[in-house]
Amino acid sequence: MLLKWPDWLTLLKTTLKKKIKIKVSTMFFITLLSLCSGAGTDANVWVIVFGENGDTGTLALKESSKSNKFERKQVDTFRFPDILSLGDLSKVRVWHGNTGIAPGWHLEHIDVKDELMDKTFRFPCDRWLSKKDDDGQIMRELACANNDYLDLSEKTKYEICITTGDAEETKENAWIVLEGRKCRSKEFVMENSSKKKRFLRGNVDRFEFSSKNVGDIAAICLGHTPKDGKKVKGEAYWHVEEVVVTEKELGNKYIFRCNVLIPLSPKRDEYLTFECTKTIESFASKARSLVPVKYEIIIITGDEKGAGTDANVSITICGSNGDSGSQQLRQRLRNLFERGQTDRFVVEMLDMGDLQRVRVEHDNSGLCPGWLLDRVEITNTANGVTTIFLCGKWLDTKRADGQIARVLYPKY
Repeated sequence: MLLKWPDWLTLLKTTLKKKIKIKVSTMFFITLLSLCSGAGTDANVWVIVFGENGDTGTLALKESSKSNKFERKQVDTFRFPDILSLGDLSKVRVWHGNTGIAPGWHLEHIDVKDELMDKTFRFPCDRWLSKKDDDGQIMRELACANNDYLDLSEKTKYEICITTGDAEETKENAWIVLEGRKCRSKEFVMENSSKKKRFLRGNVDRFEFSSKNVGDIAAICLGHTPKDGKKVKGEAYWHVEEVVVTEKELGNKYIFRCNVLIPLSPKRDEYLTFECTKTIESFASKARSLVPVKYEIIIITGDEKGAGTDANVSITICGSNGDSGSQQLRQRLRNLFERGQTDRFVVEMLDMGDLQRVRVEHDNSGLCPGWLLDRVEITNTANGVTTIFLCGKWLDTKRADGQIARVLYPKY
């Protein structure tokens, strides 16, 4: 499933309303690399790619560019045509079936190329997916590092939008310096010419320039200087209402409320400094900062006759940083979800942030699929925070309201 139905319907209605033609399908190229000794796997491998507009659903990595897939020091490429473009990608979930003679696998990284966007997204791993190595996990969630088109050591493009107030416009030039948490940008001159007049009353003027990445922008220095650099006769001012700086690669916006008259001066040491009023962090930026976290999921089945279930149970965890996607809860050699029983699972996912809700469901399979779920407890093992979700309802087509899925909210 690429988009949840309400989101897709909203997109379609918006498109028709604006009479815009959109190209919805794209080609995904998924490339994987393994390097370590014994890194190759004989197991079947699957991935799910997550982005701004949803996820791809489960993709089986079957037809590789190489005849023998997932061998050491080998790059395997898989083509998936006609997949809906997901926008900026945030994470990849990758796992294998732990089958074959040598299922253990060391994955270096995954690259996903979206042909429609002409962007390649990198997901570093450098870990084992193996029952016998590392932490014994055979599923990994990898955060996007946005490789070739997003290299923070290289120059970054910035867009400067300046709103001139109603009090004073100017025919002269202006300049700006970005004060970042990492470093200070070079001075960028915003020229005013007779052919293209800038800084008129009520206008918004846009400029772009490249600089080394300065990190989060804490302040700006703004100057107002004559075109010819000569001495200023009399007093002249420029009314600056607002400045918005956008980091083009990540899309982060930094807003500076100024509403001040800036005097005209030929001296470069005469300027005004403004601190950032508001920061709008982009989806891509948030995704970069997420790290894998292990969650302990405790499922407690009710203590009534027939409360246990033989069905397959899945859970989706939703937090302030996104959702986990559907995760099937299973363990080998254990009879799960019996009457009055407590079952524990450990799942590694990207940090979900503050947990907002969970969706618990089963597939209504087995001889006795009906289930009485008492509650769910989820602990973020990185910070020790436990969130409790009370249920106390049946997930049974023959009891109560006949529902086999429940959305639960935290108990506070």
